[in-house]
Amino acid sequence: MTNNRSFQFTGTPGDYFVAALVSAICSIIPIFGWPIAFNTIVGWVANSLLIDGKKIKYSAEYGEVLVFLLVNFLLIFVTLGIYAFWYVPKQFRFIADHTTYTDLTPEAASPAAPAPAKPEPNA
Repeated sequence: MTNNRSFQFTGTPGDYFVAALVSAICSIIPIFGWPIAFNTIVGWVANSLLIDGKKIKYSAEYGEVLVFLLVNFLLIFVTLGIYAFWYVPKQFRFIADHTTYTDLTPEAASPAAPAPAKPEPNA
């Protein structure tokens, strides 16, 4: 039986244990540990996922995640939780915007082929 699935998850319990442990420890640190916890778990998922046989990579920087979480958590707090309905789709969009394929071939990275050379006119 062949495997024709577009998505494959290759994560292991051992890898998850390490990611969950790091995430749990970092999430104890108020505000400044949360981006590390966020990046650790999202990075583990991305590193364990294959899409059409290609690996993907999550590449959000610590500062980007810190600002994203601070702004959104403040909005959730100020609106007494109502903003959470906007935060969840925004969080998935943020993750998708910072995820790319890792093993692109040069042809796939630059889809525009070079123009053929013009023949020189005869003298």
